[in-house]
Amino acid sequence: MAKRPSLRRNFVKPDRKPKPARLWGKDTVRIERMSQEGRGVASRAGKVVFVRDALAGEEVRIQCTAVKRDYDEADMLELLPGTAPSAARVEPECPLYRRCGGCSLQHWSAESQQQHKQANLLAMLRSVSPDLALDPPIRSRASGFRHRLRLLVTRAADGSYALGMRQRGSHEPVQLAHCTVAGAAVNTMLQRLPLDLPAIPGLQGLREIEIDADSNDRIGLCFYLGAHPGDRVLSALRATVLTGPVIALRVRVNTPGKARRNTSDDSPRDDDPAAWQEIHSEGELCLRLDLPREHRAQGGHALQLGYQPGDFTQTQWEVNAALIARALDWLQPGSEECGLDLFSGIGNFSLPLAGCVKQVHALEGVDSMTVRLIANARRNGIDNIRALTRDLMAADVTLPRAEIAIVDPPRAGAKAACEALARSRVQRLLYVSCHPATLLRDARTLHDGGFTLARAAAVDMFPHTGHSEAVALFRRGSSR
Repeated sequence: MAKRPSLRRNFVKPDRKPKPARLWGKDTVRIERMSQEGRGVASRAGKVVFVRDALAGEEVRIQCTAVKRDYDEADMLELLPGTAPSAARVEPECPLYRRCGGCSLQHWSAESQQQHKQANLLAMLRSVSPDLALDPPIRSRASGFRHRLRLLVTRAADGSYALGMRQRGSHEPVQLAHCTVAGAAVNTMLQRLPLDLPAIPGLQGLREIEIDADSNDRIGLCFYLGAHPGDRVLSALRATVLTGPVIALRVRVNTPGKARRNTSDDSPRDDDPAAWQEIHSEGELCLRLDLPREHRAQGGHALQLGYQPGDFTQTQWEVNAALIARALDWLQPGSEECGLDLFSGIGNFSLPLAGCVKQVHALEGVDSMTVRLIANARRNGIDNIRALTRDLMAADVTLPRAEIAIVDPPRAGAKAACEALARSRVQRLLYVSCHPATLLRDARTLHDGGFTLARAAAVDMFPHTGHSEAVALFRRGSSR
């Protein structure tokens, strides 16, 4: 009987996984310019190097932190002896700035940050509208402006707790007792919670806490846990934290088999709802919209919008109110017109717009937000809003008939919605963006559909970070 050939002879050993590129250590470079997100850009050995904490014109000593195919990354160690710092360099206000990953640009003056973001926005949008000139930006305070923080929770062996943000370039937390960019009410709760949590027996698997201070400085808390804590622990949690200014509580647990976003940053709006299951919710916070008189509904009262901790709201109340006023100024809604509010959330734009037009069609992808918007309209005596739950990311999205529209999408943008708007009879459209790349993509879609980019402005919603927000007005046909 013939011998069967060995299968091992035909076996081809797979290539080994390539080893990580070796870091090149320390070097000295001159910073030539600033990247879009605010890192210094230098050249070394024929490659671009992005240098954190460095500013244009500075000569610095750097430490390599990553080697990529097309570029390298480094941290600034120090200015070269005998060289001058950039005129835009300032001393960071936060003592944890060099370690905390929450802010990345506190070494750069607020005015220079804003000018940089405006220049990037203008250069990007001029590819769609070559003659565009930016309107004045919507500015922010330099500190004390955030009404919410989402924080990591760590529990020590002795049962004590600490709250913090992720360290730069790491998933490890840096303990935080005070945040310079957060408001006073948030910071008070940041100090109180580590003292309260040990009083809850059996509390396990607590991963993150979101602290939210509403327009009246009342507090809501959203707890994120790895598993269901049980009814007894949940009851103890309620009894412990629902005191004093805390009037709202939400508890969510990680859904089995669902990946969890590995971040405690500033964009709960983009958190995957499927990754968390809500097991408890009570109480309500209030967003008070006190707009300029010319934008108030009949009766002249401030609008009251109810929401819960964990719901999406803009990070700064003052900037949010200025953004709504800018939107209404630019759109110039008519009393006989119908308006669209896409990605309407709790009604941040729908309710103010309803006081200016015949009817508002508010479309939102999350059913609980639609319910919240309807309740907010009822609370303010507004009866001309038609709120619908609709998947605005679907390729076949259809829109109600309207003359004007407001689009306020998440970072993924509004590709399908803008394609539908290009086919619609909408004449004026205001787009609120939190991500430059998707704004540019959607602006081109609108341009190809017959819209002209007429006005734009930077919105300083996230000072001291590389995040850029903007608002843009599109008109059907000519911009004149």
